[in-house]
Amino acid sequence: MSTFLDSLRAKRDEKTGLIEAIVTRAAEETRDLTEVELTNVQAIDLEVKKVDERIEQMADIEIRNAKAADLAAKVDGVETRSVAPARVTYEEPTYHERGTHQFLADAMAAEFGGAYEARERINRYQNEVRLEKRDSTSSNFAGLVVPQYLVDQFAPLRRAGRPTADLSTMRPLPASGMTVNLGRLTTGVTTYVQSSENTPATESSPDDTLLTVNVRTIGSMFDLSKQAVLRGTGVEDQVIGDAIRSYHSKLDSMIINGDGTSGDHLGILSTTGINATTYTDASPTFAEFWPKLVAAITDVTSNFYGSANAIVAHPSLIGCWLRALDSSNRPLVVPTAGNPVNAPGSYDRPAYNSNLQLLGLPVIADANMPTNLGAGTNQTAVIVGDFNEAYLWEDAGSQPLYVRFEQPDGNVAIRTVVFGFSAFTAGKYPAAFSAITGTGLITSTWA
Repeated sequence: MSTFLDSLRAKRDEKTGLIEAIVTRAAEETRDLTEVELTNVQAIDLEVKKVDERIEQMADIEIRNAKAADLAAKVDGVETRSVAPARVTYEEPTYHERGTHQFLADAMAAEFGGAYEARERINRYQNEVRLEKRDSTSSNFAGLVVPQYLVDQFAPLRRAGRPTADLSTMRPLPASGMTVNLGRLTTGVTTYVQSSENTPATESSPDDTLLTVNVRTIGSMFDLSKQAVLRGTGVEDQVIGDAIRSYHSKLDSMIINGDGTSGDHLGILSTTGINATTYTDASPTFAEFWPKLVAAITDVTSNFYGSANAIVAHPSLIGCWLRALDSSNRPLVVPTAGNPVNAPGSYDRPAYNSNLQLLGLPVIADANMPTNLGAGTNQTAVIVGDFNEAYLWEDAGSQPLYVRFEQPDGNVAIRTVVFGFSAFTAGKYPAAFSAITGTGLITSTWA
């Protein structure tokens, strides 16, 4: 038991060390935590709390075992060892990484084979989900809820992911209805100067406008042979996992590029009223792009009366920035490990999440950013903005996704449908965002 406790404590020390490293680096650079750093700290802190709970449980059992052994030794007059009855304080969910039963195989057996034990496990898991998500009702679960370990393990990996979606302000999706409504004060109160004493104040008429945001459905459908499900190894991990990854990438792409028609979200780039900066350049360079970036940030400040908190760009364009050199062939954007002085930007390492910063703002790499804009369908874009003013409604904070199983006529196969609901808008304060576009953002032409 003590060995297991030691491993838990070592794990806790490792997690707290990561938090301390992030906070220490921000302190050394005399700045506040970036949005990415704050998100990482919050996620690691949640893991630490879970480890603390497990340590407390295991320590309680060990203390009681020791007391029982000591009491037995006093009664018998000799040293003995006994085990006190254990009190169950935590139980693994029905489906988890180390489990012996597969969610997909059980779902198919319960749906089409009438297998009692499989149906009992499926029902037990659905009840576990409802108990865990106490603020949701059974009406929220239109299909079977995908086990969380599949979501955690696969959603962030090997696809573009949802970097921009995760910058948004998250809201729970209402339990019913296909629209979400926001009130916007579009005509404010006007203040006047009193022309002379003892005269009435001048009246003004404030007015609001209803912003209606449509709830959209994102889904995928695929067929699997029964042989693959019942006799294959790791099928549910690979196939459902990939469907979940595809779901999140599609949602992120809609948030950036959607035109609001045919079931699409109205994305940031298509939102009426955002600031626009055009960068026209046949031979673009970092030095020539820099004023455009400053202008886009200034537009947010001037028109929104607020501050941008992030820059979103395609990884290929970020690569152009990283390879930019000065007149002495020295890189302009440099690694933080070198303690740069007077550098326009810095980063941890060349990676999808490199912690790159320009003008003090985190640069988020998102491969869902367009690369087919302009007359030649070869331009990308840059979005600068206060992403707290992008609002994303999802079921229970992006989960659960749902699955349904059908049996195609005449085929020894299972048809699986994975789907989810969401609503998004950047239209509450469009001026909180700026888009940089133009021929200067053809990445192949960068010097």
